[in-house]
Amino acid sequence: MTNKLRIYGILMLICVAASCSRVPKHIISEKKMRTVLYDMQIAEAIVETNNESYKTSDERQTLYDAVFAKHHITQAEYDSSLMWYGEHMDIYMRIYRMVLKDVNENIALMGDIKPNPLSGDVSAKDSVDVWIYNRHHTFKPEQGTLHTLTFDVSPQKPYSSGSSYVFGFSVWGISPDMKYKPEIRISAVQVDTVITVHNKITGDGYYETILKTVATKQVKRVYGYVMINDTTSSFHRIYLDEINLMKYNYGSKALTAPQTDSIPPVSDTQETL
Repeated sequence: MTNKLRIYGILMLICVAASCSRVPKHIISEKKMRTVLYDMQIAEAIVETNNESYKTSDERQTLYDAVFAKHHITQAEYDSSLMWYGEHMDIYMRIYRMVLKDVNENIALMGDIKPNPLSGDVSAKDSVDVWIYNRHHTFKPEQGTLHTLTFDVSPQKPYSSGSSYVFGFSVWGISPDMKYKPEIRISAVQVDTVITVHNKITGDGYYETILKTVATKQVKRVYGYVMINDTTSSFHRIYLDEINLMKYNYGSKALTAPQTDSIPPVSDTQETL
């Protein structure tokens, strides 16, 4: 009787685990997607740092095909999975954080390079750039169907209560007749609350998106993305440069002055976790 109950319990756990998975069977699983995206990041880095060796789309595609072959998947499976994850950003961001963790751990193994320059306490500083990624990014229509620059900053010690965040960058390559303009989203997690601001880029220039948080709660995490939701990849290359994410303490004078060339928030949302 005891053995039967044990077997029944195991079967129940398997059923529960299967039912909790939100990823359809025809989509690459979260676990596998983590390793695929890691290798794709390596491939992207190789292309970015060796432009002379990968001038043509065929040369770049050869590198990506090697990643697909390694994981026994096709380009079509990868593209359809990216499309699905693009429609489920909560899952995508969870996987991306794990990929970032893998990248940081491998950087740490290289020697005296710190994987996260913000591991120290920066909450006491009145203003500081907390951006920990590359300062430039290129949206390339020839590379897949999910055109997204994501970021996720989770300090070891929470940022000060009520701190504000300004996500800024220069952009060029925006065509007036683009059907799908790039979208910006920045969110902050404050204990049981998530504050979010999202905007759209309408043309070339310098843009800033300002997120002000609740004054009484510390900030545990700041994350977001710039995304072009165009599955047809019907745009030319778009370049982001001078990317920064400034943190300002509550009541900072830096946020009281007029913000030139900035995008007014389209909408603010406040959610409870």
